[in-house]
Amino acid sequence: MATKLTKPVHRETAKCVGSLPVILTIAPLGSQSEARIGLRLKGQRTQYVVNVSDIYRVAAMWHGQKEAAARKQARREGIPWKRAKLAFIAANSIK
Repeated sequence: MATKLTKPVHRETAKCVGSLPVILTIAPLGSQSEARIGLRLKGQRTQYVVNVSDIYRVAAMWHGQKEAAARKQARREGIPWKRAKLAFIAANSIK
Protein backbone atom coordinates (compact mmCIF):
# COMPACT_ATOMS: atom_id res chain seq x y z
CA MET A 1 0.00 0.00 0.00
CA ALA A 2 1.35 3.42 -0.94
CA THR A 3 1.40 6.46 1.32
CA LYS A 4 -0.87 9.37 0.33
CA LEU A 5 0.96 12.50 -0.79
CA THR A 6 -0.21 15.22 1.61
CA LYS A 7 2.83 17.52 1.78
CA PRO A 8 5.91 18.19 -0.38
CA VAL A 9 8.70 15.62 -0.23
CA HIS A 10 12.26 16.57 -1.23
CA ARG A 11 14.99 14.02 -2.04
CA GLU A 12 18.56 14.35 -3.24
CA THR A 13 19.27 11.90 -6.06
CA ALA A 14 22.53 10.17 -6.96
CA LYS A 15 22.35 11.79 -10.41
CA CYS A 16 24.71 14.75 -10.82
CA VAL A 17 24.72 17.39 -13.54
CA GLY A 18 28.26 18.63 -13.61
CA SER A 19 29.21 18.31 -9.96
CA LEU A 20 25.80 19.26 -8.52
CA PRO A 21 23.30 16.59 -7.43
CA VAL A 22 19.70 16.80 -8.64
CA ILE A 23 17.02 17.54 -6.02
CA LEU A 24 13.62 15.96 -6.70
CA THR A 25 10.46 17.42 -5.14
CA ILE A 26 7.06 15.73 -5.26
CA ALA A 27 4.20 17.97 -4.09
CA PRO A 28 0.41 17.66 -4.06
CA LEU A 29 -1.55 20.19 -6.05
CA GLY A 30 -4.59 21.56 -4.21
CA SER A 31 -6.57 18.34 -4.49
CA GLN A 32 -5.41 14.74 -4.27
CA SER A 33 -6.20 14.23 -7.94
CA GLU A 34 -2.98 15.85 -9.19
CA ALA A 35 0.63 16.30 -8.10
CA ARG A 36 3.70 18.02 -9.46
CA ILE A 37 7.31 16.95 -9.71
CA GLY A 38 10.04 19.56 -9.51
CA LEU A 39 13.70 19.14 -10.44
CA ARG A 40 16.52 21.49 -9.54
CA LEU A 41 20.24 21.40 -8.91
CA LYS A 42 21.45 21.52 -5.31
CA GLY A 43 22.24 25.09 -4.32
CA GLN A 44 20.31 26.54 -7.26
CA ARG A 45 16.93 28.26 -7.17
CA THR A 46 15.68 27.51 -10.68
CA GLN A 47 13.25 24.60 -10.51
CA TYR A 48 11.67 22.85 -13.47
CA VAL A 49 8.13 21.68 -12.64
CA VAL A 50 5.83 19.27 -14.48
CA ASN A 51 2.46 17.68 -13.66
CA VAL A 52 2.51 13.95 -12.89
CA SER A 53 -0.27 13.36 -15.44
CA ASP A 54 1.97 14.84 -18.18
CA ILE A 55 4.87 12.60 -17.17
CA TYR A 56 2.55 9.58 -17.16
CA ARG A 57 1.28 10.37 -20.66
CA VAL A 58 4.82 10.78 -22.07
CA ALA A 59 6.08 7.65 -20.28
CA ALA A 60 3.17 5.60 -21.68
CA MET A 61 3.93 6.86 -25.18
CA TRP A 62 7.65 6.01 -24.83
CA HIS A 63 6.78 2.57 -23.46
CA GLY A 64 4.50 1.91 -26.44
CA GLN A 65 7.24 2.96 -28.85
CA LYS A 66 9.80 0.71 -27.13
CA GLU A 67 7.34 -2.20 -27.14
CA ALA A 68 6.63 -1.73 -30.85
CA ALA A 69 10.37 -1.69 -31.56
CA ALA A 70 10.85 -4.85 -29.46
CA ARG A 71 8.01 -6.60 -31.33
CA LYS A 72 9.57 -5.64 -34.65
CA GLN A 73 13.00 -6.87 -33.50
CA ALA A 74 11.51 -10.18 -32.24
CA ARG A 75 9.68 -10.66 -35.55
CA ARG A 76 12.91 -9.95 -37.44
CA GLU A 77 14.78 -12.54 -35.32
CA GLY A 78 11.97 -15.10 -35.57
CA ILE A 79 11.27 -15.13 -31.82
CA PRO A 80 7.60 -15.46 -30.78
CA TRP A 81 6.38 -12.30 -29.04
CA LYS A 82 5.07 -14.34 -26.11
CA ARG A 83 8.66 -15.32 -25.26
CA ALA A 84 10.25 -11.98 -26.20
CA LYS A 85 7.67 -10.13 -24.10
CA LEU A 86 9.01 -11.71 -20.90
CA ALA A 87 12.47 -10.29 -21.59
CA PHE A 88 10.95 -6.92 -22.54
CA ILE A 89 8.97 -6.70 -19.29
CA ALA A 90 11.99 -7.74 -17.19
CA ALA A 91 14.18 -5.09 -18.83
CA ASN A 92 11.58 -2.31 -18.43
CA SER A 93 10.27 -2.69 -14.89
CA ILE A 94 11.29 -1.41 -11.46
CA LYS A 95 11.78 -3.97 -8.74
